[in-house]
Amino acid sequence: MAEFAAHLNQGTTNANPTIFEIVAEESMASVFRPAVSYGLKVLASSNPGRWGWIWRFGDELHLCLDYIVQNYYLKNFGGSISEHFYGLKRVNRFNTEKHEGELSSYQKYLSVIMLVGVPYAKLKLDQLFERVKEEYVSGYLSSNPSRKNSYFLHLKRTFIYVYPFLHFSWEAVFLCYHLLYIFRFSEVHSPLLHAIGVSLQRLTRQDILAHNVQNSLPNILSAKTVAERILAIPSSVTQLLASVFANGLPVVVFFLKFVDWWYSSENKGAVQSVIQLPVPSPPPQPKVTIPIIPEEVLRRGGGGGGGGWGTSMKQTSYVSLHH
Repeated sequence: MAEFAAHLNQGTTNANPTIFEIVAEESMASVFRPAVSYGLKVLASSNPGRWGWIWRFGDELHLCLDYIVQNYYLKNFGGSISEHFYGLKRVNRFNTEKHEGELSSYQKYLSVIMLVGVPYAKLKLDQLFERVKEEYVSGYLSSNPSRKNSYFLHLKRTFIYVYPFLHFSWEAVFLCYHLLYIFRFSEVHSPLLHAIGVSLQRLTRQDILAHNVQNSLPNILSAKTVAERILAIPSSVTQLLASVFANGLPVVVFFLKFVDWWYSSENKGAVQSVIQLPVPSPPPQPKVTIPIIPEEVLRRGGGGGGGGWGTSMKQTSYVSLHH
């Protein structure tokens, strides 16, 4: 997707993206999980007896899918799917013996954990907090517990009081990094990227051309012998499916989010106001003035020198008046 907007970055001298590009990239990354969850919910509700387990293990299925997608994009494009969509890449902030800015294997491994593992752990902690909070509100934790479960109930009560401060500290650190990045006191907008020595930069023309040359021909066509072509079939099919998935995923995400917005209870009033709008009245009919040709002109045109002009004018006037 980045090649369609590559010309927008050619006139910029700064390789670092703006805060608006980063916010857009992060917003797109946060859209995938609700979209996938909604798709799994629709599939499970169509046949609960057969597909109900998909909804129960939806977070784990999304974890596996997210790992496959993010690992593929990091390996082939040097960034996550949302970063590549907005023409960004991850570069190494430290000097290495490899190509300038290329991520090491260790940094790619940590990037996968940061993109896949950290959001999953944060989601599970949020779900645990909501579940324990409901138990606390219902009075289950305040009842006289048995000696066997008193230790776990004490941990739950401690978790209720401690986790909001941890969540606030987590969000405050990210906000501070964003502010430092806005005022150019830091080249990294995220503490996670800072911890693994990675920063974001815009894709250059060379990066886009290299990627286009690499994926211009499928592996099955670039092979020379028949045996090499046969062996290249699996990789070519995988490359084709990945390309289709990469180009079609944003459209699917947009469609699922639109359906989710359309049927959400929060926007029910707005949707009803749009549906119940009155049907607009049709536009007024234009007034057409038909010129009246005098009878003398018609008789004069019907003479010998006028050919069939008079007859055709009579026919035209007759048709216009009757239509």
